[in-house]
Amino acid sequence: MRAVTADEIELGAPLAWSVYDRAGKLLFVQGMVLVCQAHLDIILERGLVVPESRSSGGVVLPAAVIDASGALAEGADAAEEADDTPRVPEVPVFRAMQLLRRELRQLHDDLLACESDELGGQARELALRLQALVERDADAALAAMQLEVGDDGDVARVLHAATLCQVLVQAQQLDPEEGVSLVAAALTYDVALGPVAAVLNRQTGALTEDQRLMIDTHPLAGVELLQAAGVDDEVWLEAVLQHHERLDGSGYPSGLDGDAISPGARMLAIVDIYSAMVRPRAYREAIHARHALRSLFLERGKAVDGPLASLLVREIGVFPPGTPVRLANREVGVVLRRGSDAARPVVARLINANGTLAAIAAHRDTAQPEYAITETVPPYKYQALVASASELWSSDRAMPRR
Repeated sequence: MRAVTADEIELGAPLAWSVYDRAGKLLFVQGMVLVCQAHLDIILERGLVVPESRSSGGVVLPAAVIDASGALAEGADAAEEADDTPRVPEVPVFRAMQLLRRELRQLHDDLLACESDELGGQARELALRLQALVERDADAALAAMQLEVGDDGDVARVLHAATLCQVLVQAQQLDPEEGVSLVAAALTYDVALGPVAAVLNRQTGALTEDQRLMIDTHPLAGVELLQAAGVDDEVWLEAVLQHHERLDGSGYPSGLDGDAISPGARMLAIVDIYSAMVRPRAYREAIHARHALRSLFLERGKAVDGPLASLLVREIGVFPPGTPVRLANREVGVVLRRGSDAARPVVARLINANGTLAAIAAHRDTAQPEYAITETVPPYKYQALVASASELWSSDRAMPRR
C-alpha cells in the first residue's frame, strides 16, 4: 500500500481506488465522488491505497481482505478468486452500520478520557464514512438503526440520530463542509452523558441533585471535551452547545429562543428527540415511530423547527425502514424501503397470515388495500425474526423510492 498524491485526486471526481488509513480501516469506497475539501484533506493526510486496484474493478489486497467493519482481516474466507488475485466484496451497508457503532463507542470512551487532541479528526472521519453509507443505501442505514431501538445503549441512539441527521443534510442539499460538521456534531453531542446514560435509562425515580446538574451542564461539558480533542469547528461546537435549546425558550443551558438557536442545533434537537422516544426506558415502553413523529409534528413551531419536523416525516416515512408491521391481510413483516408516500412503504413479509414462518420474504406494496399497514408491532414480540432481518438488506442494492 502507498500514500495518495495530490495530483491523483480532485473534487467532483470519483476515486480510482478504495482508500484506507494506516490501521487498514476503509475510509472511502472506490468510485465515491469527492464533494468537499474535508475529503481531500483526510485522504492526503492519512490515506493509503493499493495501486493495483486502479484497473482491477475491485480492491486488491495481498493475503488479506476487508472484514465487515471495513478493517483488514488476515486469512478471511470471503475473498473471491479472479485471475489468482483475491478481491474484496463491498461490505453491505446494514452490516457496516452495525460495526461503525463499535468504533463510535471507542471514540466516545477516548473523548471522555481526553486521550488525544487528534480525536476530533477521528470523529470527522467517522462522520464522512457514515455519510458515504447513507449515500449508498439510506434505507439499509435507517433499518440497521431502527431495528436496534430495543437496545438502550447510548451510542446506538447517537448513531441513530446521526443517521437521521445525514438524511436531513442530504434532503436540504446543504453545503458539503457544513454537512460534515453537523453529522460529526450528531455523533458527539451527548458524549458527556456517557458515564451516566445507562443508569438514567434504567432509573424510575426522581433525579438526584447531582444527576440534574450533570444533565443541565452536559452540552457545555461536551463542548469542552471536543475542544480538548482538537475541535475548533464553530458549526460543530455551536450545534452541540445548543442542542437542548427550544424555540419557545424552554430549553437549556441558556434558555435561547427563536433565531438565537443555530440551524444545526435545531436539526440535532429533532433527531435527538426522535431517537430517544423510539427507545424504551424503565419508566415507559418505546414509542412507535409514527407516534414519535406525530409528537414532533405537533411541536413544530413551538419547541422544534416546523419545516425540519415536516421534512423528517417526509424523508424517513411514517413507518421508517426496519419497522415491524402488521398488514391488512394479517401478515407480519418489516419495512424494507420507503415509498414515495410517507405512509405507504414497501414491506418484506416474514410471517404468513396463518402465523407460520414465511419461506420467502415476498415484497408487499402497502399502497394496495390488501397489504395496507394496520399497526406497528413491538420488535421484542418477533425477536427471532428481527435478529435475522439484516439479511433482507445484505444484497446492498439501493432501490429508488417509488
